[in-house]
Amino acid sequence: MGALDDMAYKPFDADAVIDALAPLLQLTISDKQRPGVRLNLKTASKMAALIEQVKLPDEAEPLPVYRP
Repeated sequence: MGALDDMAYKPFDADAVIDALAPLLQLTISDKQRPGVRLNLKTASKMAALIEQVKLPDEAEPLPVYRP
């Protein structure tokens, strides 16, 4: 198994994120809260995937002030 195999696409696992990050952030997530946290993480993952699809040229610069 090479380095590229380790980087293969893996589906988003909200439970793994909760299990890994809650202790690091010193959060206690109860069994009652977990479904809501899972749903929000899945939604955030889908939103991030949409943004990752946007192709920007290398010379693109961020605007100093956002004006819609």
